[in-house]
Amino acid sequence: MAPRFVEKGLVRRMLEERMRKGPLLRKLREEFFRAASKVYDAKRFEVQLLDDIKEAERTVVIISPFLNKTKVESFINSREVKEALERGVNIIAVTRPAAENQVGNIDEHKECIVILGENGIRVFEQERLHFKSVIIDDAIIYLGSINPLSVITVKYVPPDYMVRFESEALVDEIIENALGRKTYESWLSS
Repeated sequence: MAPRFVEKGLVRRMLEERMRKGPLLRKLREEFFRAASKVYDAKRFEVQLLDDIKEAERTVVIISPFLNKTKVESFINSREVKEALERGVNIIAVTRPAAENQVGNIDEHKECIVILGENGIRVFEQERLHFKSVIIDDAIIYLGSINPLSVITVKYVPPDYMVRFESEALVDEIIENALGRKTYESWLSS
């Protein structure tokens, strides 16, 4: 009989300890989440994205269904993008095809695709694309409602946002379940 009382005492102590640590563990998770994620409006997103591109080592995948010529030119002419390309960072843009029922201004969209390509950014066209995101070195991901290569904040800041996460696990989860691993890897390897 003695061993059963010891076991119950041990289990009870473990449960009591877990109950004491529970709030602490929740608080640590919350603090980690706060440290690993930030919410940005369109203006702040642009600044933070360029800072992240400045630190990129391997790849930057920009998923932007729509393209705006002014924004694309500003992007390719930024010092951070030029230096990343010079360092050998693979910058990829994924967008909708320049076709009817895909984009508003077909000619401008086509021109943007050409501009990106001529400046060392590989472009992939995907029909009915709505997802907006940026993935950097498979470790940082922006998710939200901002078209990264379309939104212009000169006249006004739209009520769109991007949430920035530092999490290889989340990037992997998004690639696996939202983008499709095969599709994502085809962008990287082409």
